[in-house]
Amino acid sequence: MAAWGKKHAGKDPVRDECEERNCFTEIRKEDVTDEHGEREPFAETDEHTGADTKKPEDTAEDLTAKRKRMKMDKACSKTKNKSKHALRKKQLKRQKRDYLHSLKLLNVLEEYITDEQKEEEEEGKEEELIRIFQEQQKRWQQYRSVMRERLKEMKLLRDQFVKALEDFEDLCDRVFSDEDSELDN
Repeated sequence: MAAWGKKHAGKDPVRDECEERNCFTEIRKEDVTDEHGEREPFAETDEHTGADTKKPEDTAEDLTAKRKRMKMDKACSKTKNKSKHALRKKQLKRQKRDYLHSLKLLNVLEEYITDEQKEEEEEGKEEELIRIFQEQQKRWQQYRSVMRERLKEMKLLRDQFVKALEDFEDLCDRVFSDEDSELDN
């Protein structure tokens, strides 16, 4: 009673009685059919005697079926392995092809960039040459304009010199003609 009291302490006694008498809440380790000597139709061995309840022909058929399944599984796994291997080989081939294409593209891009840089440098050189040529052209035009001005000045001086010479000649002619006339007189 003391053990029962400790076990059921703090529980509702009415409910405990119902649970004790409820056949659905009882847990039994053995099957009900075992008590009456009946065997379960799916049991492979007799639990009481430990003997195999299947017939030897069923066991042979089961082993044959099992071997077939194992062969099928082995063939299936071989096929899967082959397909995985082929797929992996194809993926590696694709990766290698993509890698080679990317290397080629990288080389082409590098060549393009170097060509562009060379063209920019050449354009820079051409622009520099054009600038230098334009500066020289301006200097030449300035030189020509200075030379024109000098030529104009020289022409004016020459004209003035020629006029002065003519005036001097006229003066000399008059002076000599005056002296001749004085001498004649």
